[in-house]
Amino acid sequence: MDAEGETVTLPAPVLAEFLDGAHLAGGTYLARALQLVAGRDVVPFDKDCSLIAGQLRAELRRRGESLPMIDAMIASTALRHHSVLITRDAGFTRVPGLAVESY
Repeated sequence: MDAEGETVTLPAPVLAEFLDGAHLAGGTYLARALQLVAGRDVVPFDKDCSLIAGQLRAELRRRGESLPMIDAMIASTALRHHSVLITRDAGFTRVPGLAVESY
């Protein structure tokens, strides 16, 4: 839980992306990263998320906009679970119906 009592969860694609960088850096950075995620709930990326991600990317591409697959996976997980996505990536604001908070 964060300071305001809300549960913070990690979409599985976010965890993979985070750990990719942590493993690349290695050493104490990796150890700290593993500590940070140890107690977090991870929201799975499932078949329903896959269906949403595919539809979302196609919809954006029809409008002439691009969204990396990993971002579509992250957005679809948040959409599927009716969650707010907290991110510094302004690209997520283009995703229809996605609740985004920046930090």
